[in-house]
Amino acid sequence: MPQEQLLKFIKNICKDKKVAIKPETLLFKEKVLDSMNILDLMGYIEKQLGRRLTDEEIIASNFESVRKIEEIFFKKI
Repeated sequence: MPQEQLLKFIKNICKDKKVAIKPETLLFKEKVLDSMNILDLMGYIEKQLGRRLTDEEIIASNFESVRKIEEIFFKKI
């Protein structure tokens, strides 16, 4: 998945539309994402992968940044 698509999706679900999101932005520490819109992000990732995320994959550290999401979920494709 192109990084730009993932960045665009996160910007779309982010409450603060003016926030600058880069691949290394810490999505929770910088309050880009919260506990509600992480569910939207997980659904988006599942749709892109064509499968459900496993319990082992659903840990906060896997979603800390766009770069980490790509590394964990999309480098395997």
